Order: sequence, then C-alpha cells, then structure tokens
Amino acid sequence: MLIILLFTLILNIVSIVLIYYKLGNIGKKEKLVYIVVGTAIIYVLTSIVYWISTNKIEITEVSERGKDLITFLFVPINAIIILPLLASSYRKFKDGELDKEILIKRGIILGVILLVFLIIECIYFENIQQQVVDMLNEQEQHQKQQEQNILNEINSNTLNSIETEIVNNTNIITNQINQVVDQNIAI
Repeated sequence: MLIILLFTLILNIVSIVLIYYKLGNIGKKEKLVYIVVGTAIIYVLTSIVYWISTNKIEITEVSERGKDLITFLFVPINAIIILPLLASSYRKFKDGELDKEILIKRGIILGVILLVFLIIECIYFENIQQQVVDMLNEQEQHQKQQEQNILNEINSNTLNSIETEIVNNTNIITNQINQVVDQNIAI
C-alpha cells in the first residue's frame, strides 16, 4: 500500500512539473490557476467515471478508501496525458504563435482522447470492483463454511458427550439392576 501511495505522489509531482514547464513564460499566478483548474476538472471527470462504473455493480462493502485510492491514482495519469499538451498549445496561443481556432481544435482533439481514456477507465474500474465484490463474496462463503464446520464440530462433540453420558448412565443402571437381581436370587 505504501508503494502505491508513493507512486501516486510521484505521479502527481510529475504531472504538476510537466504542466508548469509546458506553460513556459506565462505568469506564475496564471500557471497556478491553470494547474489547479485543470487538475480539478480531471478529478471531477475521473470521479464521475468511477461513479458510473459503480452503478452497474451492487457494492456494499467497497470502502471509501479504495475509491480514493483509485481516483487519486488515475487523476495524475489523466492529467499527464492531457494537460501538458493543452498547456503547450495554450502557451503558444498566449505568445501569438497559434490561432484561437487551432487552439480550439486541439482542445477538442485532446477532449476526445481524454474521453476514450475515460471510457477505458470506466471498464477497468468496473472490472476491479467486480473482482473486489467476488473476493468479498468468496470470503463471506469461506467464513460461513468455517462457522458451519465449527457448529458441526460442536454438535458432534455435544452428541458424543451426551451419548457417552447415556452409555455410562445405562451401565450404572444395568449394574444396579444386576445387583438387585443378584440380591433377590440370593434370598
């Protein structure tokens, strides 16, 4: 788990650094706004994809922690794929090297690429969640089987104990009857 968190942190740092440098000579405040707004949009889109993928599966025990882990892992991945390319085009537009129409076309193309990635992620998230549900169901079945085995063992031990007690009591009664019979024969 620590490795995944470390990997996620590294991905976030790489994403921010890539975007920052692709924005070039734009002011720091504008860079910060671009990074925050871009990452927030990617976060919202990734969260929506996760939510859509959970609607198809009945999940009762998948933790919020698992959702956060998946979301925070895929936000920087999506950001690395889209935001630096868009940042480069935005910088060129701000520098006058790129027309607004071309910037819009590039934005649309990157939006389509992002949409394709989000569809793939939706399928992937659904598969992950189904595996988790299957695993939880398997653990539940295993737990029930263990409980049944314990109950069977307890019942078996109880029956053996009762059976042994009945045999012992029957032997005692038989011995007492034999003693009474022997005394009556002797008289």
